[in-house]
Amino acid sequence: MTITALFLVVIALMLGAIAGWMVGSARKSAEAQRARSERDRVIVERDSAKQERERSEKLRAEMQQRLEEAQQARAVAESHFSNLQKVEDTFTALAQKAFKNVSESLVSANKTQVGGTLDSMLMPVREMLDAYRGEVQKSEQERAIGYGGLQEQIRTLLATQEQASREAARLANALQSPTVQGSWGEMSLKRCIELAGMSEYCRDFDSQHTFFSDDGRRLRPDIVINLPNQRVIAIDAKASLSEYIAACNESDETRKAALLQQHAKNLRRHIDALAKRDYQSNIGETLDFAVMFIPGEHFLAAALAADLTLLEYAAERKIFLASPTVLLPLLRAVAASWKAEKTEENAKRMHDAAVDLFNRFVKVMDHLRDVGARLGKTVEKYNETIRSIDSRLWPKGEELQQLAGVGKGMDSLEQIEAVPLESSKLRLTMQSEEPGVVVQIKAES
Repeated sequence: MTITALFLVVIALMLGAIAGWMVGSARKSAEAQRARSERDRVIVERDSAKQERERSEKLRAEMQQRLEEAQQARAVAESHFSNLQKVEDTFTALAQKAFKNVSESLVSANKTQVGGTLDSMLMPVREMLDAYRGEVQKSEQERAIGYGGLQEQIRTLLATQEQASREAARLANALQSPTVQGSWGEMSLKRCIELAGMSEYCRDFDSQHTFFSDDGRRLRPDIVINLPNQRVIAIDAKASLSEYIAACNESDETRKAALLQQHAKNLRRHIDALAKRDYQSNIGETLDFAVMFIPGEHFLAAALAADLTLLEYAAERKIFLASPTVLLPLLRAVAASWKAEKTEENAKRMHDAAVDLFNRFVKVMDHLRDVGARLGKTVEKYNETIRSIDSRLWPKGEELQQLAGVGKGMDSLEQIEAVPLESSKLRLTMQSEEPGVVVQIKAES
């Protein structure tokens, strides 16, 4: 074999190696891009899953399916890479074997002529193969790291979904308890009272009023709302949710409809039980009506959809069904009526105070009138005394002074001309305590 033929073989092998490396790089880049795309898509779905807690079970199944698809894609990628690795190993082994055979043949045939030339010629090929092997190993490490991070994120997402499912299950189990349902209903009722502004009126509602029926049964509405004019409203909170929750979790439409029908029947039974308590007879004629509070618009809407006559059935028994959207405006109206009542009471107190002030003013005017009359009489008596002195006593005094020839001269006394002013006639009017009666007071000087 000549040197030219050897060079051709080497060049062919180099071209084959370069072509294999390019094919492997292209496949590796495609697989890495596909893995990154798959990872980004799973991350987006993970963020969406956090915002859709109510669909946790369905999303979990979907993510499980996507995980299996990712694992299948990884398995395919690993299979392709394994095949590529096998091709590379086979090519490397064949090339090394061919190089070894060629080298041994050339060395044995042209040992004296070629010498170390063949080793120096094959050195670039070996370096190229070593560099290619290093790149492949580096790519494999990066791919393993990328897939490891993707799997960790998927495991975290699945753990989060599992925790959300457990919390939802615990909440559903808690709401199955009648005691928890009752406490939740009472808390919702008190929250509505706070939002309506009734809390600031301490006497406007009394919690846990207890009454006893004629047969000794204990009757205790949850809330008694006091209205103006000594009227009241009794409110009982009822939260029967077991069948409703079961219906929400039911996928079969027939079974779901049956559960909602049972939910409506439960509310009807609560209406009957509330009617038998007969708050009207025990609280008295001041009771306007009783309200059965259902702490959720959807709970009441589902029952009304299943039983169209439920509202009429309750109204016939003087019981009105109310959800938060109905009870809150009712309580706000009660709060407004209490404010109007207090305004009216304040106005009445102001009227009473004004009448009292007016009566006191009239009393003072009477006293002043008496004082003025007495002052006038005093001045009149004083002037009469002065006139008597001037006409009778004063001349005798002057005569005595002249006879004695001594003594100090006496100054005459002046009469008082000023008299108490006469006040204009006053026409005073005040409101009597009896409605529609006006009392007129005429004050004369």
